[in-house]
Amino acid sequence: MKRIACLALAAFGLFAPIQAQITYGLQQNVIPWQEGLYLAGYEVLSDTWVWADTLAYAEGFGLGSSTYDHWEDDYVFLGLPSGSLGGLQWMEQPVTGTAEPFLSDVNGVLHSIHHDMQSNTFYGLQGYGLDSTWVDFGDGNGYWEINNWATQVVSISPDAGEVTLDVVLQLPWLEGVVAGASCFDSDTHRFFIWGIDNTGNGRLVAVDCEGASVSSDVSPELASNQNVSELEYNIVDGMLLGLRSNYLGNGIADMELIRLDPATGEITSELNLPQVGSYTPDGTVFDQLNRIYILHYYQGTGLNPRILSVDAGTMEILTDVALDANFLELEMSNTAFAAQRYTLDHVAAPTATGVTFEMGQWVHRGTAPCVAAQLDRDGRMVDQVVLMPGDVMTVPGGFWIWSFQQGDAREAHKTFRR
Repeated sequence: MKRIACLALAAFGLFAPIQAQITYGLQQNVIPWQEGLYLAGYEVLSDTWVWADTLAYAEGFGLGSSTYDHWEDDYVFLGLPSGSLGGLQWMEQPVTGTAEPFLSDVNGVLHSIHHDMQSNTFYGLQGYGLDSTWVDFGDGNGYWEINNWATQVVSISPDAGEVTLDVVLQLPWLEGVVAGASCFDSDTHRFFIWGIDNTGNGRLVAVDCEGASVSSDVSPELASNQNVSELEYNIVDGMLLGLRSNYLGNGIADMELIRLDPATGEITSELNLPQVGSYTPDGTVFDQLNRIYILHYYQGTGLNPRILSVDAGTMEILTDVALDANFLELEMSNTAFAAQRYTLDHVAAPTATGVTFEMGQWVHRGTAPCVAAQLDRDGRMVDQVVLMPGDVMTVPGGFWIWSFQQGDAREAHKTFRR
């Protein structure tokens, strides 16, 4: 397994209180698929790639199956083991420290997985057969044909060897769920789901996962050419956000960022996004600490990948930049937010050396001096300094290799900044 990261050296000073969090996702066309999946970390505000790892144990993933373990700082997804013809496995990839990935078998099909940052519980959705007919071939042979599907919410307990699933609540009227159109509010333990009921109407359902009950169920008013997807919940402001597409024909649609009221179904248009031609499911995340909606999209249909970020307070676009590869199954490391919001002292522990990447800078959060070395892509030394607690290093443009050493603890990272 190859581990990478990123950053660079320039100015020293006191630590700024603004704290960015990293978006993680799978990049395509970076390495041959035979070598495994390529997981990368990206800081949207500074446009810096700060982490990457080749996941040699997986050669495929389930679309819309990813989430993030905010207590362990792990990227989580359902993946296809390399060289395997079996089913998808539960896979957790640590993004800090030296812990090994966690792999476990899953019985049944899961999607729309989320992590409750307050209770440290995973929740997901499953389809189940609501009505079926026995097709008889004669002599007792035949099969059950599913006539109608329904959706159930399950809690997920990853254990060594196998993942345990327990039904929280069945939603028999919810026949299907739009990929990427769900999110979670860890304050109230509500699971927001946008799907289609058994009459073909769109439904916005909120499930109280701790109370095992439906807290709201509405049908927002949409035109026949409109759809809602990519839901994200702004916990601090109590705001449910999403994308509304207005299909114009010939593969063309107008996109806009909207706010939804889960109690009434009312939709408020917040920001037109004429540059967004298309997107892949699960291509959004929400930075809870800085209240930023982040979207990976294409200019055109499946061409020219880009990523943009929107301030959820002002609804202004903060960044909108081109990417050199697809960035799929996006998940935000909201570990810093979880630690602050829910007083979780053990969450978001500092790295071995105490140096972290924040807002385009290396920040020394440890308690002892640390030796920092900057090298070029060929491994030649460019500079070396001693970082004192509280010092920061601004990362310059270009590709750099970084080495941090504090006693016996040593960390290596790579960064790329345009």
